[in-house]
Amino acid sequence: MMRINERVMIRVAPFGMDLVMGLFSLAAPLLLIELHANPIELGLIGGITSAVHMGVAHRMGPFSDRFGRRRLILIAPLLLISSCLLAAITGRVMVILMLSALNGLCLSLFWPPFQAWVAERQTGSGLARDIGTLNLAWTAAYLVGPIVSGFLFSLQPKLPFLFAAAIALLLFILNYGSIHDQRGRIAGRDVPRNAEISGREKSFLYIVWIANFTSWFLLGNVRYQFPKLASELGTGPQAIGILIGCLGFSLFLGFFVLRLSPMWHFRRRYLFGAQALGVAGVLILSFASQTPWFALALALIGFSASVTYYSSLLYAVQLSAEKGRGTGRHESILSLGGLLGPVLGGIAAYSVGLRAPYLICFFLLLAAIFSEWVILRKRNVTKGTDRSDKFS
Repeated sequence: MMRINERVMIRVAPFGMDLVMGLFSLAAPLLLIELHANPIELGLIGGITSAVHMGVAHRMGPFSDRFGRRRLILIAPLLLISSCLLAAITGRVMVILMLSALNGLCLSLFWPPFQAWVAERQTGSGLARDIGTLNLAWTAAYLVGPIVSGFLFSLQPKLPFLFAAAIALLLFILNYGSIHDQRGRIAGRDVPRNAEISGREKSFLYIVWIANFTSWFLLGNVRYQFPKLASELGTGPQAIGILIGCLGFSLFLGFFVLRLSPMWHFRRRYLFGAQALGVAGVLILSFASQTPWFALALALIGFSASVTYYSSLLYAVQLSAEKGRGTGRHESILSLGGLLGPVLGGIAAYSVGLRAPYLICFFLLLAAIFSEWVILRKRNVTKGTDRSDKFS
């Protein structure tokens, strides 16, 4: 079996997993468009995946706390191989939707245990750096995957799925040889963190969860509804892949910048500023019709999501004694956004028009920012806050 060291696996495993999903997540909507699927069915691709992910992820994290991470991490790429091969041979909308459910299970089996496996290796600033490395890895795949998928689909619709199956097979081989449970190595090293959590840290964790839910609501619409809008405006599959790649590039750049410094940790100005970029992005998508404006909008949305995602995952593992439980909650909350976003967006696009999903996202973002401000203000009024407050 092929084997590489653990520090390299922090980069390789997330990259491979999201490369497979990135290939699938663009090729599937493009295939459904060719099969004359409606916007609701396009939204269900992401909605079904996120529904299964949401329902299972919060169980898989604690399950891996008790029984080990490795088994769950290994099962995920095996199931993805089956999903991609079946997608390559089908010509039916219903089969693609069923495979979306299988993909959601794969995400649940892989991400909470793998994130917990990474969290067990380090504490403090080392943990923040490792999470940053993990984030850079999956966003690099998120950048490359749609571009490659759009190019391959333009050659032959089956090619993205076949290439994704090959990547999933290689990922299984590398995981099998390189990832092992670390429970014995880390036993007794971590001090239970729950008893040390301050009320202010807990409040900030809650508002970050709201922000990350909103980001993934928006990302779900971009992934599964934007290709239809762009296609109707005359954009081809390869160009759509490049546009979605802009989203991945901005996520990557955001994670790269955030990894360099801890100055943004528990600082509300950075969180609210990032969400303001998301507001600008959805407004552009609501009214623009030219490719450069779409590229700018997706870049703004991607950078906004990089802040909320990094914050949610980092605080979830920092403030949890059981790392799997923390990562499971993080994954379930973002997948709830990923479920509701494309489903509600698909209904709005079908009933009102292809721009309607982004107006929904705009008002949801405003409501989220207001809710977060109320939670922080209530905490400050209850406990009192001076000008040196770490949340400023």
